[in-house]
Amino acid sequence: MKRRLVLWLLLFTFTALLLPAAGAEELYKIAVLPFDDGSIQDRWWDEGHWDVGKGISDEFVTEFLKTKRFRLIEREQIDKVLEEQDFGQSGRVDAKTAANIGKILGVDFLVMGRVTEFSLKSTEVSGLSFKSGLGLGVKSTNAIVAIDARLVDTNTAEIIASATGRGDKRSTNLSVAVDWSTVALGSDEFRTTNLGIALREAVTSAAKQLADQAYSSGRKVSPAAKLKGVVAYASGDRVIINIGSSTGVKTDMVFVVKRVLEVVKDPITEEVIDEVTETVAEIKVAEVKERSATCTVLKRLSGDLTTEVGDLVEQK
Repeated sequence: MKRRLVLWLLLFTFTALLLPAAGAEELYKIAVLPFDDGSIQDRWWDEGHWDVGKGISDEFVTEFLKTKRFRLIEREQIDKVLEEQDFGQSGRVDAKTAANIGKILGVDFLVMGRVTEFSLKSTEVSGLSFKSGLGLGVKSTNAIVAIDARLVDTNTAEIIASATGRGDKRSTNLSVAVDWSTVALGSDEFRTTNLGIALREAVTSAAKQLADQAYSSGRKVSPAAKLKGVVAYASGDRVIINIGSSTGVKTDMVFVVKRVLEVVKDPITEEVIDEVTETVAEIKVAEVKERSATCTVLKRLSGDLTTEVGDLVEQK
């Protein structure tokens, strides 16, 4: 009997060691600024068609989401803050200014950097051309993407980590010439090209380095603020809100829907200082996507009002 009890205690202890520690669900909140592409010498692409800096930052967001180790800020929010605060290109690459942006966004870390190479060179080995303008032949293609990235602690404005990512994709094959003016940066079509593959290799490498260094920095995770968003669709008991997994929304979360009835302004400065709201309903998350969540109505809390597009939602 005693031996069995000892075995059970050993099993319990071993199982407890395998369980995640308290607070393991806490994740750092980060924002990725548009990367600086000014150091690229050979700008072979149409700059009006592609914004390479923003394209690289979008790829970093996607890669960080795959790790499931961070809460990410949407690019639209970042662009809005950059515009409202009138930060120029030089401000976006300065650690102190970046830290200020990070504080406004309410993030623990801010990722910034520059694209040092974004090259694509093709050599025609042999080929045919047709009256239609389509080129078909054997080509040797070499795509190289190189990135320098940094991780800034928004509390101290210190660069606590840096990473270099490089992707190099070479191939020689029978192929139809790519019309880059019709290919969107970051699209599925772009991802299948040598340039797309090289870009992902560079970003994946740099993102992993930064993620590992972030969690070895020892910084405490900031308390998670209540998630807030807006109703994007409402019909009957089905409600879709404009925040999703990228901002931390999970299945079974409950949100309160509120209607702004009136804004309160300071009579002297005319600044908005408060809002008069009425609680409309409680909703529960049933399905989560990256940038949206589908919810069902749990309770209707107003006899006169029903949930409408534009209503505010706040995590309960």
